[in-house]
Amino acid sequence: MKNLLVLLFLLSYSSLFSQDNDDNVYYLTRTISLPRYNIETASIMDNPIPIIAQKDWRFVIDHSDTNGVIIHFLEWNKGNSKNKTIYATKKEVTVAESDAKGQLVNETVLVDEINYYYLSNADHENHYKVYVNENPKFSFVTGAMTVPIKIRPGSDAVDDEGNKLRPFDFTGDVNIGLSIGLRIKVDSKGKGFLIPSAGINLTSVSIDETTVKNDIISSKTNASSLTPFVGLIGEYDNFQIAALVGWDRLSGKTGENWMYQGKPWFGIGLGYNVFNTSNNTPDKN
Repeated sequence: MKNLLVLLFLLSYSSLFSQDNDDNVYYLTRTISLPRYNIETASIMDNPIPIIAQKDWRFVIDHSDTNGVIIHFLEWNKGNSKNKTIYATKKEVTVAESDAKGQLVNETVLVDEINYYYLSNADHENHYKVYVNENPKFSFVTGAMTVPIKIRPGSDAVDDEGNKLRPFDFTGDVNIGLSIGLRIKVDSKGKGFLIPSAGINLTSVSIDETTVKNDIISSKTNASSLTPFVGLIGEYDNFQIAALVGWDRLSGKTGENWMYQGKPWFGIGLGYNVFNTSNNTPDKN
């Protein structure tokens, strides 16, 4: 019962200026001094000391007049009492609650009374931008990709001596390349993403006389390869895991005689914040 009454009080209080609300969220592009605003008297408060609103603080517009707008900042850093105080002030509210005997008794509770501030037209027009969600539903991303382990499937084909023409193998080739992907948000909190991606790596492939036919080489060595790949990356809270498939291609006669030339390999990668999309949004408050 008490919680219901408190909720009704907050809803009725917040509805005073709801008819003129702007749905956008804004952020300050510079530090400015802002006076408190009294909604009940529709005037700037003289007594409270103005706050120094910092660059990147986010706010919403609740109402406007001919000279400016009335705003309130969004709540952030709940553990920081100073920022909490900028968002709201604790106010005592008396509510009625039934006791053990069913009698109504008055009880005083503390609720958040949102603090409003006045932003003049000059400051509002020159020192703010619309905040854009840093995690949109879809966004293109680029990044560097390295694959620490490649798994090369074998084939059942054998030569005249019964040896497999392409045995199963796994390697840890040195490789680095560029990739591009479509980052798709898959949860409402903006922490989970799927990233279909594709790219190309420059790879140093280890080869020897057993993997290169026709006596092209006589000892173990490394050869350069251009390696296109595609994959799917799963991301949650900046931690990423990727499943990839690619095709190594060596040049010249070495490539023509390499048993894994153009054959698909599979790889799994782990990362932390490997892929990023650039934007001009502010840091979270």
